[in-house]
Amino acid sequence: MKTVILGSIVVLAGCAHTSHVQDLGNGVHSVTASANWGGYTGSREETIAQANDFCGSGQMAAIENFADHPGITPKGEQTSTLTFKCMARPVLQLK
Repeated sequence: MKTVILGSIVVLAGCAHTSHVQDLGNGVHSVTASANWGGYTGSREETIAQANDFCGSGQMAAIENFADHPGITPKGEQTSTLTFKCMARPVLQLK
């Protein structure tokens, strides 16, 4: 069972393509990703993951906007661009 799950994760990870994070100035960045799984949801999830990795520990990506590129690439991929800023992770206080 573990082999099947691990194999699925490897296959899904191999289906996403991401550009390098670009600095747009004033603390704003963008990243573009394509995924042939999950439509725009898949490509958006990939951009969010890349943005959070870029921001590093103690910070997270604050989404400014998404630009979904219409149509499907010849490989059947959906593409999205995320514009974001890095911000401190909120401190959760349980009551």
